[in-house]
Amino acid sequence: MKTARNVREGLCFAAAALLAICAVAVVAHAKEGGRTVFVPRAVIYPGDVITTEALVERRLLVAPNNPPVFGEDSGELLGKVARRTLLPGELIPGSAVRTQDLIKQGKTYKLTYESRFVSIVGVGVPLQSGSAGEIINVRNPDTGLIIKARIKPDQTLTVDDQ
Repeated sequence: MKTARNVREGLCFAAAALLAICAVAVVAHAKEGGRTVFVPRAVIYPGDVITTEALVERRLLVAPNNPPVFGEDSGELLGKVARRTLLPGELIPGSAVRTQDLIKQGKTYKLTYESRFVSIVGVGVPLQSGSAGEIINVRNPDTGLIIKARIKPDQTLTVDDQ
């Protein structure tokens, strides 16, 4: 007949064996793969530009068939602006960063329109900030007319055929 002490010793041995098996599996998984992602070194506040000094590498243990994680490539983060507070050591979701605004709301910028027959150059005042490639509303200060214009990488606005 088993005593309570023998049962307890058997359970402890089984628990220790299970723990050892899990530890070996974790070590084997870590050796076979994983991914490196970039996370904040310190708190990054909304509006701050993300730099290399603000990031640190962190190793993730994931199955090889998992889809890519945002932040595996530092190029996805460098030069971007934080939309919300990013905490140290935490993964950065793609929705938490945005590209830097090239055009600032309320400032005057060069506004161009080109077609096969005519080219018009003037000035426009953006009604919203934006980055390259975005289409924003722009006011013509002379007429007050509001038009849509695309932001170009050289900080100019171009009007497409409407």
